[in-house]
Amino acid sequence: MNKKVWKAVFVAAVIMMKTCVLGIMTLFLVSCQDEKKEIKRIGDISFSVVSDSIYSRMPGKIFYQNDILFWHDAVSSENIIHALDVTTGDEIVSFGNIGMGPKEFVRPMLSLSPRNGLYLNDLEKGLQALAQIDNDPDSLRVHYQSFGKEELVTSLLHISDDDVLYFKPDKSEPFELCVDGIKYQAGRWPIQEDIINGFDVFQGALGYNSQNSCLVYSTYSFPYTAVYRLQNGKISLLKEMKTDIDYSVVQNELKLGKGNSKGLTELALTKENIVMLQRDIEVEGELPKPKSPRDISTLPRSLFVYDYDLNLKKIINMPFPLLRLCGDANSDCVYAVAINPEYMIIKIDLQ
Repeated sequence: MNKKVWKAVFVAAVIMMKTCVLGIMTLFLVSCQDEKKEIKRIGDISFSVVSDSIYSRMPGKIFYQNDILFWHDAVSSENIIHALDVTTGDEIVSFGNIGMGPKEFVRPMLSLSPRNGLYLNDLEKGLQALAQIDNDPDSLRVHYQSFGKEELVTSLLHISDDDVLYFKPDKSEPFELCVDGIKYQAGRWPIQEDIINGFDVFQGALGYNSQNSCLVYSTYSFPYTAVYRLQNGKISLLKEMKTDIDYSVVQNELKLGKGNSKGLTELALTKENIVMLQRDIEVEGELPKPKSPRDISTLPRSLFVYDYDLNLKKIINMPFPLLRLCGDANSDCVYAVAINPEYMIIKIDLQ
């Protein structure tokens, strides 16, 4: 090989080496920038009070639909569901009783109808009620019908008025989807181990946005979130957000390490956002030891706002504790049961 050819080969090798070095340096710089990227925290977001007349020892789940907010009085036995007009804050009507009567509930599970209304399903009695209401107390319509009994179901969602999704944390897969009367299992657990105590460790919050067909599952005991798409009667995993978890398996039981962070407390879905209520340790500090079973100082006050690709957009640090959350699938507003110092329902616009 003559000198000119050797020189050309040498020059080409040098150029290639410089290109590789520049590429590596660029990746390193981008990585450093990503690591230094600070999380956007908002401590002064405005909110409006929907109602400060929440008279309950323990408000349960809340749901928003078409300017009506439903809240569940979890410790009452009469008129357990309250419907509020969010434009005025006035209560429209309350309904639903606990008992053994033909139109009473033993353990109701609540879920919005994707079209209109609130479902109450009692899986012990085999009873379903669909409550629909306009902004007039005389407009309340409650349709009762029989419903299949189920065991070890901790949540259910009405994907449509005919299709139901059950959450069964003791099964090999988390979801059971019933479509046209046919049931099948789907989904995956955050920790892939053959265990017998999944009912205890895999409990979590479920949310479904009927506008984009996204199902979100997030655990309470440790940080894990998954986004699924429900389409044509099938469930497909879109995205997972997980962290390294310290655990062991002893006699087929999953034991979580004491040093793990906790997961979320509440979940809400809006048009563009997944909102999780959890403790922001950098702002709120470590979880204190409860002074009593209902010590509100242990409740979180921070909203972690993600997009549906599970990218963290911002953290909203509220000035008071929050207990319950729900979202509006047609906007980016969330509603919350806040404690300031009494229970009240507030509205927060995330835009």
